Amino acid sequence: MLYSPNVMMLEKVSKALSDKNRLKIIQFLSSGQKNVSEVADRLNVEENLASHHLRVLASLGFLKNDKKGREVFYKINETKLIALIKDISKNAVFKDLLLKAMEEE
Repeated sequence: MLYSPNVMMLEKVSKALSDKNRLKIIQFLSSGQKNVSEVADRLNVEENLASHHLRVLASLGFLKNDKKGREVFYKINETKLIALIKDISKNAVFKDLLLKAMEEE
Protein backbone atom coordinates (compact mmCIF):
# COMPACT_ATOMS: atom_id res chain seq x y z
CA MET A 1 0.00 0.00 0.00
CA LEU A 2 1.33 3.42 -0.96
CA TYR A 3 1.03 6.29 1.48
CA SER A 4 0.57 9.88 0.44
CA PRO A 5 2.89 12.47 1.97
CA ASN A 6 -0.03 13.78 4.06
CA VAL A 7 -0.75 10.34 5.51
CA MET A 8 2.93 9.80 6.29
CA MET A 9 3.12 13.18 8.05
CA LEU A 10 -0.06 12.46 10.00
CA GLU A 11 1.45 9.15 11.05
CA LYS A 12 4.61 10.90 12.32
CA VAL A 13 2.57 13.53 14.15
CA SER A 14 0.26 11.00 15.77
CA LYS A 15 3.25 8.90 16.86
CA ALA A 16 4.99 11.95 18.32
CA LEU A 17 1.90 13.12 20.18
CA SER A 18 0.96 9.67 21.44
CA ASP A 19 3.87 9.75 23.90
CA LYS A 20 2.81 10.99 27.35
CA ASN A 21 6.16 12.67 28.00
CA ARG A 22 5.89 14.69 24.79
CA LEU A 23 2.40 15.84 25.73
CA LYS A 24 3.72 16.80 29.17
CA ILE A 25 6.50 18.78 27.48
CA ILE A 26 4.02 20.73 25.36
CA GLN A 27 1.94 21.44 28.45
CA PHE A 28 5.03 22.48 30.45
CA LEU A 29 6.24 24.78 27.67
CA SER A 30 2.85 26.48 27.49
CA SER A 31 4.03 28.60 30.43
CA GLY A 32 7.14 29.79 28.57
CA GLN A 33 10.46 28.63 27.21
CA LYS A 34 12.53 26.14 29.18
CA ASN A 35 15.93 24.52 28.82
CA VAL A 36 16.61 20.79 28.63
CA SER A 37 17.50 20.56 32.33
CA GLU A 38 14.20 22.10 33.37
CA VAL A 39 12.26 19.72 31.12
CA ALA A 40 14.22 16.71 32.41
CA ASP A 41 13.55 17.75 36.01
CA ARG A 42 9.84 18.23 35.33
CA LEU A 43 9.55 14.81 33.64
CA ASN A 44 11.85 13.17 36.20
CA VAL A 45 13.99 11.67 33.41
CA GLU A 46 17.62 11.88 32.34
CA GLU A 47 18.57 14.92 30.25
CA ASN A 48 19.42 12.77 27.21
CA LEU A 49 15.87 11.35 27.16
CA ALA A 50 14.32 14.80 27.60
CA SER A 51 16.56 16.07 24.82
CA HIS A 52 15.40 13.24 22.54
CA HIS A 53 11.73 14.09 23.13
CA LEU A 54 12.42 17.78 22.51
CA ARG A 55 14.24 16.99 19.25
CA VAL A 56 11.33 14.85 18.03
CA LEU A 57 8.84 17.66 18.69
CA ALA A 58 11.17 20.26 17.17
CA SER A 59 11.77 18.15 14.04
CA LEU A 60 8.02 18.21 13.38
CA GLY A 61 7.98 21.96 13.86
CA PHE A 62 6.00 21.98 17.12
CA LEU A 63 8.86 23.59 19.04
CA LYS A 64 11.32 26.35 18.30
CA ASN A 65 14.69 26.48 19.97
CA ASP A 66 17.01 29.28 20.92
CA LYS A 67 20.64 28.58 21.75
CA LYS A 68 22.12 30.80 24.44
CA GLY A 69 25.74 29.87 24.96
CA ARG A 70 25.86 26.15 25.66
CA GLU A 71 22.20 25.93 26.64
CA VAL A 72 19.28 25.35 24.32
CA PHE A 73 15.89 26.78 25.27
CA TYR A 74 12.70 25.41 23.74
CA LYS A 75 9.34 27.08 23.26
CA ILE A 76 6.10 26.20 21.54
CA ASN A 77 5.74 27.06 17.88
CA GLU A 78 2.19 28.35 18.10
CA THR A 79 1.86 28.84 14.34
CA LYS A 80 2.56 25.16 13.65
CA LEU A 81 0.22 23.89 16.38
CA ILE A 82 -2.59 26.17 15.20
CA ALA A 83 -2.10 24.94 11.63
CA LEU A 84 -2.28 21.33 12.83
CA ILE A 85 -5.51 22.00 14.74
CA LYS A 86 -7.01 23.71 11.68
CA ASP A 87 -6.03 20.77 9.44
CA ILE A 88 -7.44 18.23 11.87
CA SER A 89 -10.66 20.18 12.33
CA LYS A 90 -11.39 19.88 8.59
CA ASN A 91 -12.14 16.20 9.21
CA ALA A 92 -15.63 15.81 10.74
CA VAL A 93 -14.63 12.98 13.11
CA PHE A 94 -11.56 14.81 14.41
CA LYS A 95 -13.52 18.05 14.67
CA ASP A 96 -16.06 16.35 16.94
CA LEU A 97 -13.23 14.91 19.05
CA LEU A 98 -11.62 18.33 19.40
CA LEU A 99 -14.90 19.92 20.43
CA LYS A 100 -15.49 17.21 23.04
CA ALA A 101 -11.96 17.63 24.36
CA MET A 102 -12.46 21.39 24.75
CA GLU A 103 -15.76 20.87 26.57
CA GLU A 104 -14.06 18.66 29.17
CA GLU A 105 -11.80 21.49 30.33
